[in-house]
Amino acid sequence: MTSIIYSAYNAAPIGLTEDTAAEDLWYKALRAEERIDGLELPLLQGGLHPQGLDRLGVLLDPDWSNTISAMPLTLISAISDPHYGLASADHAGRQRALEDVASAREETRRLQEQLGPLSVRAFALQSAPRAERSSPEAFTDSLQQIAGWDWGNIELLVEHSDALIPGQAPQKGYLALNDEMAAVQSAVDLKARRIRHLLNWGRSAIEGRSSTTPGAHIDTLGPALGAFTFSGAAPTATSRSTAWEDVHLSLATDDPASLLTADALRAVVAKVPDGLSFLGIKVGAPASSRGVDRLQLGLSMLAAVTDVIGSTRA
Repeated sequence: MTSIIYSAYNAAPIGLTEDTAAEDLWYKALRAEERIDGLELPLLQGGLHPQGLDRLGVLLDPDWSNTISAMPLTLISAISDPHYGLASADHAGRQRALEDVASAREETRRLQEQLGPLSVRAFALQSAPRAERSSPEAFTDSLQQIAGWDWGNIELLVEHSDALIPGQAPQKGYLALNDEMAAVQSAVDLKARRIRHLLNWGRSAIEGRSSTTPGAHIDTLGPALGAFTFSGAAPTATSRSTAWEDVHLSLATDDPASLLTADALRAVVAKVPDGLSFLGIKVGAPASSRGVDRLQLGLSMLAAVTDVIGSTRA
């Protein structure tokens, strides 16, 4: 069965890493969920965990094979540095992003030394900043440099967000999927290292303003797709989002305005190519929820995804 990666940090309460008892309970609940094969670990300005790798290693299940995403650091850095990113047309802004990825690679390898080589399976990169401050050539050069570093058994993934569309207010507004594909292909040709792509259902739907865009993106990538994450999106305002806001809604059964229905979920599982590194679950939480109850919507989607996998690929 395809491995399931859970992005629990998207639902985490504010200040979780500062409350040892609450954090212990949070990870205890995650470790008790047998359908989780690993977590998506967020790269932040303080690294993979504010209290260091010793603390993170205690929290993680030793049998998990986790992934790491540079998206949180990219978003935080962009607040004060709009030219920050691996695709930046500004040399200094791109260099700052490259240095952060290099530092994260070292920390990632230390985590593997602590928990074992299978504890990290993939590292996700993004084509930030906004497309009007980016260039495909700059992203190509960044990927070529990164692909030349020693990543061991860790697979590199380029995570697609909503591209910048003329006349449409973006959430991320990064490079177009075709530009990301070209950059990946150039890096692969030069460095002979496999780099694949990561799609997110909600972000693709936000880009195309349609529930059909995720499927179209899957078709465009074909065998170059390396992983797929389920996250909902809504064309109208909800209790925790404006229209087309990237807040990681759940399935329509739990978030009624979400376009991610059970049928849409089944269609994706049937369409994605064999050999994916993982399927992901990325769901936020209502502001009124507390503690481990904030995992409820995500675990509901987890159950739906694993049920579909079991029935579709039995």
